[in-house]
Amino acid sequence: MFGEWSAYMTKMKKSMSLILLACLVASLMLPVACSKGSSSDWVGATPLEEALSNGKPTIAEFGAATCVPCKAMKPILEEIVAEYGDKVNLSFTDVRIHTNVATKYKISLMPTQIFFDSAGQEVTRHVGYWPKEDVLAHLEELGFL
Repeated sequence: MFGEWSAYMTKMKKSMSLILLACLVASLMLPVACSKGSSSDWVGATPLEEALSNGKPTIAEFGAATCVPCKAMKPILEEIVAEYGDKVNLSFTDVRIHTNVATKYKISLMPTQIFFDSAGQEVTRHVGYWPKEDVLAHLEELGFL
């Protein structure tokens, strides 16, 4: 009886080890599988460095593809660039993927919108969700529209 129990426990240990290994591999792969979030995923968006050097003011959104308020900001900013793309750039940076950019711009909360002038200098920033009307009012206040 003891021999059967010992063999059973050995099989269980091996099974648990395999399950734990599979969980570990899956947890390492999940961020890669869900790593959308470049400017190319946003309609009308331009990579940040290109946007900052093309002579137009820029709205730079720093967030993550999985962040709920960031997802809510996406259609608002895409609508603004669709309407005013001749006057202002839009850039999106996924801070979970591009941690070096998040560090450079001192992003600590998501979403963060940074407004850059036509020379690529930061003018102001906002943290959190912002209704379209408020974003447009801010752009007008800055003289971007």
